[in-house]
Amino acid sequence: MKSKGKGIQIANEIAEEMMSETLYGDNLRLQQVTADFLLIAVNYAPTGAQLMVSTNLTKHHLRNSLHLVHLEFRTTYVGGGIPESLLNEMFGNDYEDATEEGFSLFISRKLVKMMNGDVRYVREADKSSFIITLDFAAAHNLTT
Repeated sequence: MKSKGKGIQIANEIAEEMMSETLYGDNLRLQQVTADFLLIAVNYAPTGAQLMVSTNLTKHHLRNSLHLVHLEFRTTYVGGGIPESLLNEMFGNDYEDATEEGFSLFISRKLVKMMNGDVRYVREADKSSFIITLDFAAAHNLTT
C-alpha cells in the first residue's frame, strides 16, 4: 500500500452513531469515491505525515420511521495540498488536458453529485482537506 511506502499513518474518527445506522444508497460508489480522494491525499501528503479521516452525521426526522441523514466525510492531511492545476481538473475547469489523477477526481466528484452530494477542497495554512457531503435515507433505528 502506498501509504506504508511513504510512512503515512491513517487515523480515523468515525462517529459512533454512524456504526449503527442503516443508510440507503449506493455504498459501492461511496466506497469508490472516498477511496479515490484518500489516495490523492496520500499522493500529496509529505512522507511520514498523518492523514485523518473523520465523519459527521446529522439525522433529520421526516415522518414516521423515515429519516434523512446528512453525512460528511473529511480527509485532512498536513502539507501544502494538491496543485492548483489538479483542482482545476477536478472542478472541470481544465477538462480537455486532464491528467489521470485529475480525470479520476473529476469522475469521483461527478459520481458524488449524482448521489446528490458535493465535494469541497479546503486549503489552510498548514493542512488541506477533501470534504464530501451526502444525504441518505435512513430507517428508524430501534436501538437509538
